[in-house]
Amino acid sequence: MGRYFEENYSMLKHKMDEMGRLVQEVVSSSITAFNNGDIALAQKTVQDDEHVDRLEVEIDELVLKLLALQQPMAIDLRFLITALKINNDLERMGDQAVNVAENCLLLKSADITRIDTFEDFEKMEKVVQQMVQETIDSYTNGNVDLARGVIERDDEVDDLNRDIIGKLVSHLRENADDANICVPLLLITRNLERIGDLCTNIAEDVIYYIEGKIVKHAHN
Repeated sequence: MGRYFEENYSMLKHKMDEMGRLVQEVVSSSITAFNNGDIALAQKTVQDDEHVDRLEVEIDELVLKLLALQQPMAIDLRFLITALKINNDLERMGDQAVNVAENCLLLKSADITRIDTFEDFEKMEKVVQQMVQETIDSYTNGNVDLARGVIERDDEVDDLNRDIIGKLVSHLRENADDANICVPLLLITRNLERIGDLCTNIAEDVIYYIEGKIVKHAHN
């Protein structure tokens, strides 16, 4: 590989690391805004999505440039292919975090403590944040053990999502006037579940990048 390729390859890795850290911060901020009813933080989270979108475009352009420069083989080619896919999933993860923040804004004057889902949301948030952190770490460090751990935890997020939806729907049946609270909460649990799904997608791609093994659907 030539020097120009190596310089751009190194720049790509740096930008992917930056994208991972940024998305992790956006997810964390959206969850904190939800837990604390922090409207200012929710608004900032929405604004930060522009940075995520801009970085996604820069990464895609850099990957395409690298593919055009040479014909990389083996792990270098897998890295470039997975970088495109992971970059897209990170951007979508950021979008889901923004959705959480936007739904927080809908709840700004609502008393959500009356809804019996606090402990379930707390558990789900904890698992999702751990999945996001380990997903980013697995990709940054090429750690397939972390990636496999992320995949295994996706079922836990799915179970918590179902439990929360069940409780919210039951509450709504008996308290139709609480639709202004229950509907945003239903959307937030769906957003968190989607973040877990996107973490799983990335973890599968990490395993492909490092080991050349396609594991998508193998754990279903």
